[in-house]
Amino acid sequence: MKPSNLKPKLLLFGGTGSIGRSIQNKFIEKGWDVFIVSRSSIEDDKYIKWNPIKEDELSSDILKYFKKIGKFSAVCWSQGSNFNDSVYDYNPIAHQEMYETNVMYILNSLSILIRHNLVAKPTRFCVVSSIWQNISRQDKLSYAVTKSALKGLVLSLSNDLGRDGHLFNAVLPGVIETSMTSLNLSDEQKMQIKGATQFNRLATLEDVSNAVYSMNSFLNTGITGNFTIVDLGFSRVKNI
Repeated sequence: MKPSNLKPKLLLFGGTGSIGRSIQNKFIEKGWDVFIVSRSSIEDDKYIKWNPIKEDELSSDILKYFKKIGKFSAVCWSQGSNFNDSVYDYNPIAHQEMYETNVMYILNSLSILIRHNLVAKPTRFCVVSSIWQNISRQDKLSYAVTKSALKGLVLSLSNDLGRDGHLFNAVLPGVIETSMTSLNLSDEQKMQIKGATQFNRLATLEDVSNAVYSMNSFLNTGITGNFTIVDLGFSRVKNI
């Protein structure tokens, strides 16, 4: 399906993961054209191979393609990396690589999009971060540090980009009901999280994509510098 210049367009970084696919489906369902940036080649005219960490400038082919399809009304970053570590096994190289993927990737790509005038005025920007930018769990040193850095990124960008009317927010998922969660957490850990609130369940991918849509779509007319937590109250409300 070829893009329609009449449809609003979302540029989605990290659209191949479970959260990214859910966001993609939500926007398509709402009538948007969704274009996905990936570091690997995929035979689809909606996928763009681009790695903002290694490529500090767009290739002429990608720039020409972006100019052809028109400006983006929304940009979402749902890419990122995650691994377990602590101060006892800290590896500065691995830590730096995670910072590049979780933080610099966003700044590099945003800078290029703005420099080439590829986003509409105003554009709604949204970063998918994590509740672990605000609270701590064991053996998540590098992940927590890089996600915490996103708090400063969102606040600073929401301030600076206001001069052009742009809105910049973040959505912070908690533990989501996915196959990846089942691989990383034991049944006992999942039950513990479910029982922490009276919902007795985990948040879902749809809960996250609904929150992203509310920040990234035209429904958002005045929210910026905001952090929407999607965890059914887990990080703030406890059963006692």
